[in-house]
Amino acid sequence: MTEERSAKIASTIKDGKKNFSRADLSGAEIFDANLEGLEFVGADLSNSDLTHCNLRGADLTKAKLVKSRLWNADLTGANLSEADLTGSDLSNACLYNTKLWHADIKDVKSLSMRNFSPGAKQNAGAKIDESGPLSSEESYRALKNYFLYNGMYNDASWAAFKEKTMERMMLKKIRSWHYIPSLFMNISCGYGEKPYRIVTSSLVTIFGFAAIFWSFRGIQNALYPACALTWSDYLYYSAITFTTVGYGDIIPKASSFFRLMAAAESFLGVFLTGLFIFTLARKYSAR
Repeated sequence: MTEERSAKIASTIKDGKKNFSRADLSGAEIFDANLEGLEFVGADLSNSDLTHCNLRGADLTKAKLVKSRLWNADLTGANLSEADLTGSDLSNACLYNTKLWHADIKDVKSLSMRNFSPGAKQNAGAKIDESGPLSSEESYRALKNYFLYNGMYNDASWAAFKEKTMERMMLKKIRSWHYIPSLFMNISCGYGEKPYRIVTSSLVTIFGFAAIFWSFRGIQNALYPACALTWSDYLYYSAITFTTVGYGDIIPKASSFFRLMAAAESFLGVFLTGLFIFTLARKYSAR
């Protein structure tokens, strides 16, 4: 691509042309250009230099961006569905809220979770376009596989969590009963990607069961049944039941309901403990 041709393309853009669908722009050197909202459907932008370009909301469906340079480009809200990004360099490019359905991201350079955050400056709020749960689920799965292949496990964890979140949205949309266990796994452990949620769930369980037993006065001192128990005793009993220690100094009263509640808490304790160990191993070791 000669400098003369690049200048001609830049001039055409400045003149207000909006549609570059199927255009051959391979090797174009366009810097700091305002390409917001333009159509590049099926356009050939391979080996092009789009450094610092504003591509917000641009339609790049099926565009060929092989080995293109997109340093610091703003692709917020752009449509990259079925685009070929093989070998492209996305250093500091902002891909927040983009559509990536079936986009080829093989061998893409400098791609991380940060690219999908607003302004590509921090990890908070990172996301792609999620208006279509099914296509978003597939896109997050592709990102997860890309990050895993490149050993970026924290970024893969983010993509895996988002993938399962989109799956849950699909289950809700079709009113499947699988939505309930999916919601439970999200709240309790973030689908195995957020260990701190298990700690929170465990504390809620312990305090919750302690409050239930306290409300109904459902436990008693094993040796002195008439002895009055304090809130700390109820909390203590709930904690040792959750951890299945069971010293036997405090026991549930002779009622099927209270015994069933104690058994339920013990089951939850074993379940959440096992889930915590699994999540830690998954989170902090190579997958």
